[in-house]
Amino acid sequence: MSGQEIPERSKQQSSMTRSPREPPCDLNENGLPLRPHQTICPHYSRFGLCKLGPTCRFDHSTKPPSSDSKQ
Repeated sequence: MSGQEIPERSKQQSSMTRSPREPPCDLNENGLPLRPHQTICPHYSRFGLCKLGPTCRFDHSTKPPSSDSKQ
């Protein structure tokens, strides 16, 4: 055993003290975050999907474009 190993208790404490990236917020009907004072998610506004899901830092309050509207 080397003297440089981190005790298991220290690992647990450091992971417990980490704060989330974004504060909790409301979610839309698709489970995506509503962040009214942020920029609209570019992927969601273009494709109607968000790769990051509830962890995305952008707003998802607008309805995604409908595929029916293209002619």
